[in-house]
Amino acid sequence: MKKNCCLVVLLFYLFLPLEMFSQERQIPIDPVNNIRVIDKELEKSLNLFPEYTNFEEAKLYQKGDTSYILEIYYFDKGDLVKDRKDITYHQVNKLREKIRELILSKSMKLNINQDGRPFFIGGTTALSIYYAIGLGEYTNASSNVRAAIVPLTMGAGFFAPFYLTMNKEVTNGMSNLAIWSGVLGIFYGYALNYVVGIESSKSEAFILPTITSLSGLVGGYFYAKSNKISEGKARSIVNLSGLGAPYLLGLTYVIIGEKVTPKQLAGGFILGGVGGAFLGNFLSNKFNFAPGDACVFTTTALLATAETGAILMAAKVDDLRLDVGALLLGATLGSLRGGILVNKYDFSNAQANYLILGFVGGTLIGSGICLLLFKDYNDAIPIITMLFGELGFDITLFAITKKQKKDEENTGKLNFNLNPFALIYKPNEFTKTTFNQIPFLTISYRW
Repeated sequence: MKKNCCLVVLLFYLFLPLEMFSQERQIPIDPVNNIRVIDKELEKSLNLFPEYTNFEEAKLYQKGDTSYILEIYYFDKGDLVKDRKDITYHQVNKLREKIRELILSKSMKLNINQDGRPFFIGGTTALSIYYAIGLGEYTNASSNVRAAIVPLTMGAGFFAPFYLTMNKEVTNGMSNLAIWSGVLGIFYGYALNYVVGIESSKSEAFILPTITSLSGLVGGYFYAKSNKISEGKARSIVNLSGLGAPYLLGLTYVIIGEKVTPKQLAGGFILGGVGGAFLGNFLSNKFNFAPGDACVFTTTALLATAETGAILMAAKVDDLRLDVGALLLGATLGSLRGGILVNKYDFSNAQANYLILGFVGGTLIGSGICLLLFKDYNDAIPIITMLFGELGFDITLFAITKKQKKDEENTGKLNFNLNPFALIYKPNEFTKTTFNQIPFLTISYRW
């Protein structure tokens, strides 16, 4: 059993990052300023490629861990020409730094990026509910004072970040990393209570979760700000942290067995969360994750875990250790599936949410059908329910990926561009230069 568990760990922590993300894919040239393509107007302002006099556009592709391709289109004697350059990870970073410096120097960023401010303020307001309840329980004061602490703290949870961030940069990456780190910090704080021996029934049990939550909230905000964390990277860090914590907790139980102590389980939970965060940071440094990729990865892992649980319920497995080991294996296989999907497609937040709703909707339909088929509980109910959940996920995934494939096919086909305005020139105005500059018909193919 221990060898099998070790195999599960190796699959999850080693096999996944090395095998899943190797295909060539387009990535943003500058993710901080959300620049995917450098067009003629931007090149005219920045002058990044002065060697191309008739520059058209530039794109960046990643084909390996540290290898990239810079694809530049330009006109040469009236023909659209493509130049592909192999560049290194260091050169990509230098190019991005140069773009950011030029943008700042030319004052092209006229407005502060506050795309993540609504989520950040909403998140701090929600977290303040926990802080308020815990502080009210911990404070040794009259009942009126303790009752007043709750609404006062909740109100401060809105107004303090609202005014502090009024003229500050709050990107989607900053808000996501800060808020979700604050949420995870509560759970890690309660795990620390078990490690240090603080009983959950005592009022002191509120202290460590609040400290770890506030540390995650503030630390996540400034870490994302100083390192220019994108939304996709922030989500990969917090999602893999959230997956890693219960994963290593379960693995701790499988390895030790019935003799496991609460401190050991809590330690596994904390180490799994920290390890998952480092794994998410490591992967996002090597691969450019779209905003919804981490959510899709998490959804497939949870879906496979739920399907494994349905099989175990139907099989009536009576060994808890075996049950947990099987669930971990299901999570690992689901993670591998998610790795394949996010490597092949770029998912937006909306698309990731659609996949979750597709899974939930399919599960609800399956539950309704089971209620019609069976009057009493039947072992087939969890299987049928999860089959419809998988079907709902697959139907939604097919619809999303079909649209992406169609868009990619349209951009790669032979294109004919007809310009009838070129005929407005008189015959004596048609010269060799005129034909090059104002073509009547342009045929292009991008490969």
